[in-house]
Amino acid sequence: MINYPRSDCNKHIIKREHYSRKNGEWKPKQKFESEQDANVFMKKYKMYKYIAYICKVCGKWHIGIKNETNK
Repeated sequence: MINYPRSDCNKHIIKREHYSRKNGEWKPKQKFESEQDANVFMKKYKMYKYIAYICKVCGKWHIGIKNETNK
């Protein structure tokens, strides 16, 4: 497999995948060891408009807002 350099657009997507912006600063999103752990957290806090996904940066699970492309 050949690793091609990512474009600026992809760098922005990856940054948003692993970090969230709070008070003007980029902070790492909360990590979960498994999808089940993330789902339990979402259920506990009634986060119905969110989805768990595996991060390409750290390999852990994060929670993000559902949209048309990841339903």
